[in-house]
Parts: sequence; C-alpha cells; structure tokens
Amino acid sequence: MRKLQHLLGGLKLGRLKKFAALIPKTRNKWGETLAHASAHRNKVEKLLPPEFYWSFFYELEVKEMLLLNLASLGLLDKLVQAHREGLDLNQYLMDESIREAENESEEIEWSGGHGGLFSEADVIAISYASQASWNCLSIYGHYLNDLVKQVRDGKDPLNNAFFYAVSIDRTILSCPTFAARLSRAEFFGEKQFMFRLRKAVKSKPHDALLQHRDLRAVLQLFHEMKTLTLFTLDEADLLFIKELKLYQDAGQDPTRSLMRFIQRWKAEKSPAT
Repeated sequence: MRKLQHLLGGLKLGRLKKFAALIPKTRNKWGETLAHASAHRNKVEKLLPPEFYWSFFYELEVKEMLLLNLASLGLLDKLVQAHREGLDLNQYLMDESIREAENESEEIEWSGGHGGLFSEADVIAISYASQASWNCLSIYGHYLNDLVKQVRDGKDPLNNAFFYAVSIDRTILSCPTFAARLSRAEFFGEKQFMFRLRKAVKSKPHDALLQHRDLRAVLQLFHEMKTLTLFTLDEADLLFIKELKLYQDAGQDPTRSLMRFIQRWKAEKSPAT
C-alpha cells in the first residue's frame, strides 16, 4: 500500500499481516510446548545435564541472543547469505517465521545447529530465554535483556526493571547482574526491596498489561526500523487498526486512543533501546 510504504521500508504489508496474526499463535504454541515437557518430564530429563539453566543468556545484548538462537537452530548461515544478497533482514526473518509456522507438521532435520556446536539441551535453554524475553517485550515494552542491562548499568534507581523482569522469569535471579543486586539488598537489609521481591515472585503482570501484547511486539519492529516516530494519526489508524487489527478500543475516538498508547509506549522505552 503506497500510503504506508515509506513506513514499511523493505517490508511487504501482506507478509506483515501474516506475521502479526502469527504472534499469538506462537505464544500459545510455546505454552503447549512447556505443558508437553511437563507431562513427559522423565523423557525430557534425559536430554538435560545437571547444570541445565538459561539465565546467563539474559546478560547478552538482544541482537547477540537473536544470533545465538538462529545459530542453535542452524539458521545463521542462511541469514548471512541473505545479508550478502542484499535482502531486507527484517523481511527475511519474518518470512522464515511464517514458513516455519506454515510447515510445522513437517519433520525438521536438526544436526547440532551451526557447526554442530549445540546440544538439544542448548536449544531448549536458548529457546526458553528467547521466548521469555519476547514475552517481556510484549508486556512491558522491553526485552528481558534490556531490563538486565538497565540494572547492570545502574539505570534502575526505582528497581522497576528488576521486578518487571522477575515477574516474567523468576530464574533471572540467578543471572550474575540480578544475583549481585539481590546480594547487595540482603547485605544492607533493604526491607522494601525484599517485600517487592516476594510480591514479584508470587504475582504475575497486571491484567491491563496483558492487553495489546501483539501491538507492542509490532511497535518494537518499527522502533528498531526507526520509522515509528514518522507515523501520523491517519497512518497509525490505517496500519494498526484497519490493516493489522492490533488495536481495539470501545471509546469514541479509537485512533487518538491508539496514538496515546503509542506515545506512552515510546516514553517508557526511553531508559533503554
């Protein structure tokens, strides 16, 4: 659609619509995967070493974890080739996600990922960390890796990033940055910190944050493309409400409500990338 092309860059609207529709299905599929693993624990345990955990992946930059995920799945060489051919990498990754979803019934031949360097346990751990980080993005507007970076860089004075992250994945307490912050709170007897920690461990993100999760994920895409700030009121309405159907509001002016949502999302992104 020409009205949106300057915002879409190398993306194709039809493929973007397929990708947006795929987001909740992928989230549900991951939930089913975890339920299956729990139901067949004895079998899955045979794949896992005693030291199985994944929280150290949250110390990586987001792009580093993405590349690691692709490498573990054996897709890194394809990405490099796409780059050499001058393809739009966002479009390429989107197409790969759609292709995988459309062919999920096919048997996938896996031989240790890039260079045969990965074990099945590696793939499970990296996939869990990647999915948890993606979930965090769709709820709080930040990847888990970015929240860890805020804490590590001393840019979390109110400890919100810390407790947002814990509410997504409690195992993050074992990553070095969070273990260090927790140790300091214990050493200095920070009672309010410990109270909030107990609450974060027991509770889940507020129901209001579970709305518009798919929209937040797509906003991140345009944020990374550096075109989100270019959207006019009409363009946001056309793409996010009419075309992608990612925002619904029962109010009298859903378009302005959407723009207020986007403005709040951008303001909350300012402490991180």
